[in-house]
Amino acid sequence: MPVKQNPKKADNHLEMDHETLLQTLLYGLQDGVIVCAPDATITLFNQTAADLFGGSKSISSGDSLYTLCLQSPVEHALELLQYQKKDRKKRSQAYPYIQFMNAATTHEKFFRCRLSLFPSHPVTHNFFIIILEDVSAWYRPDNLLFMKIDTFRAPMTNLRAALENLTEHPEMSPVMRSAFENVMVQESLNLAEAFDSLDQACNLLMQTQSHLTEMDSAILFGFIAKHFHSKTVNFTAATDQTATVKVDSYGLLLVLDHLANKIQRERRLTELFCEAHTGEQFVYFDFIWSGEFLPTAVVEEMLEGKLQSSIGELTVAGSLRSMGGDIWSQQHENSRSTLRLALPLAMGMKK
Repeated sequence: MPVKQNPKKADNHLEMDHETLLQTLLYGLQDGVIVCAPDATITLFNQTAADLFGGSKSISSGDSLYTLCLQSPVEHALELLQYQKKDRKKRSQAYPYIQFMNAATTHEKFFRCRLSLFPSHPVTHNFFIIILEDVSAWYRPDNLLFMKIDTFRAPMTNLRAALENLTEHPEMSPVMRSAFENVMVQESLNLAEAFDSLDQACNLLMQTQSHLTEMDSAILFGFIAKHFHSKTVNFTAATDQTATVKVDSYGLLLVLDHLANKIQRERRLTELFCEAHTGEQFVYFDFIWSGEFLPTAVVEEMLEGKLQSSIGELTVAGSLRSMGGDIWSQQHENSRSTLRLALPLAMGMKK
């Protein structure tokens, strides 16, 4: 006669098997690894994770992950993964993990993190695993090399904005237009070439230090639409074309919120629109309103604004720089104004 196993004992046995397997897998990994329950209670961790936070006495099973590192970036990554999971039936691609920056609650260390959900299982339903790499040695928001790149950004942005406005005014005399356009085009090309050369050298230097996550633009737009749903910004997105972008989604939301609040206060708006779409080389987020446009000085002041809840007290410019992004202001003939944020597509990733 077959022996019947107590279901409760069977569950306990299964849980112990999982724990033993995980402990075996985690042992000896060079990066810190922490396994958490859905409420962020720590269930397992390896020795490297303990060392990151000061040794075995600083971490134990049953503690909250948020006693060790900042809560909001982790919650953002979990929310985005859950959104992807629900959206997977409608979209062709979802990514298995979210990569992002975080900091110790003491703000003495910075970590590049990769967070993923456990496969659905009665024992580990909604559990997640976070891998932490100590990048304190290089992650500095005031990196001098990046600050030098910023000296190129303002004139390049001004030339691009002026060129766009120039082409929208056909009433200019043909001779003046031709001369003015030739000078501006040549100068912008020269400046762009110099900038790209420096930017490529910087990217080559920092290519192993990226904290960005590849993401389908349709998933990104949908997640941002969900974020703006309860806010005072009317968000719409064109999804007829999709592409892959490399983005810090947590930082991008902080930037979009910051810009929206600044525009609304600066222009005392009751209605602000944000339209997202995919171009040939960039994805664009256009803030649009009726009224006077934002002059360059105001945009530059916005770029210097500190992002609340950012990792390392980043500025708007610093966050955009990490994603290769740019921003400029435009005035249209119909008394409508635009502040455009552009993020580059991942190489060869337009669909």
